[in-house]
Amino acid sequence: RKQFQTLCGCYQQESEWFHSSYIPTFEDHVKCSIISAGTPMLFVGSLVGMGEEATKEAFEWAIGCTDAVKACGEVTRFMDDLASFKHGKNKLDVASSVESYINQYHVTDEVAIATLENLVENAWKTTNQARFDRRALLPLVNRVASITKSMTLLFHDRMDLYTFSRGNKDRIHQQFVQPIPL
Repeated sequence: RKQFQTLCGCYQQESEWFHSSYIPTFEDHVKCSIISAGTPMLFVGSLVGMGEEATKEAFEWAIGCTDAVKACGEVTRFMDDLASFKHGKNKLDVASSVESYINQYHVTDEVAIATLENLVENAWKTTNQARFDRRALLPLVNRVASITKSMTLLFHDRMDLYTFSRGNKDRIHQQFVQPIPL
């Protein structure tokens, strides 16, 4: 319930930014949008089916929005924003992290995109490092890593297959029906 309240609070904040035509600082945008991307809530919900591993400690770790969970949110948000920036902004969208970065640091699109791509790489490193740092919670960390990996299915190569889902069928077919033999 606490995670849902946090998610709704971030939705409310983004709504206020949108209706006042406010572009938040990059840091404020990231703080809010990694939660509104939904991955922290998704992860907490995914614990429900984990059986014995879904301990009180596990839920506290997840709700605490640890580095690995934040990194998952960063990968999701930045990859989504990079993909949507490529295709143009919907007039009903709050400013993206790309736009917040450009506005705050007065840089070109290319510099902002390169910076966010670097932040995606760093978030992947954080996710992978958590596997070594949190051995006692490895099944949970692996769940976070799996959710993070699934985001590449939707946003790889700056394609937004979440919003424009027609390409999802082909991508899922390639991944699961006709995978590359190992």
